[in-house]
Amino acid sequence: MARYVDLHVLPHVDNIDSCRKLAQALAIARYSMIGLTIPTGLFRDRLEILRQAFVDCGIETVTRADFASRSREELLRSLRKFRVAFDIIAVKCLNERVAHVACRDRRVDLVFFDLDNPRVRFTHAMANLLSGSVELNMASVIRGTGAMYGSVSRQFLVAQEHAVNIILSSGTDMTELVRSPVQLAALAATLGLSRSEAIKGIASTPMSVIEKNLKKRSPAYVEEGVQIVQRKSR
Repeated sequence: MARYVDLHVLPHVDNIDSCRKLAQALAIARYSMIGLTIPTGLFRDRLEILRQAFVDCGIETVTRADFASRSREELLRSLRKFRVAFDIIAVKCLNERVAHVACRDRRVDLVFFDLDNPRVRFTHAMANLLSGSVELNMASVIRGTGAMYGSVSRQFLVAQEHAVNIILSSGTDMTELVRSPVQLAALAATLGLSRSEAIKGIASTPMSVIEKNLKKRSPAYVEEGVQIVQRKSR
């Protein structure tokens, strides 16, 4: 059975009751793991309280930071400072210059775009540079207009043409926007993904990103393909 992952859940960190309700909704929808998207300055004790709200519902968590940088320099500063502190690093691409930097920087796990911003879109040039995955937040689609659907379909076409990994996430901060994996897959199918591609986008693809990063954060990790092996005692 597939393990379903929502890599983009945005809890209201100061409202634990709201977080518990969100966790319950995600558990009912059959997600087994989420990307807990939190501010970079959140205190550790508050993070543990948030985590526990989801663990109590049987959901594993990894930590995620979203950077919405407006310049190359701002993005690079954030990556240097926070890459080691989070399991997942995502960049919301607010302009083309930042998008190109985010796509080629291997410290960035995924990029996503503001569907309400017509000035920046996922292009063939970005797809050629991308070392991570492109994410579509389905809450934006649910809230969006008919004109937005064409933009999402074009984004899917570009990703498919360049064999870019596509991740489907909720991008939700409220229970009303939680959708089951089957519902997300069906919605994505209406926008151009096949059922198998959609299921990958909420199961194996995000899980592979998590597993790769957790491995990198292991004390035994040195670099890609190299890790420290403990010598067995006789």
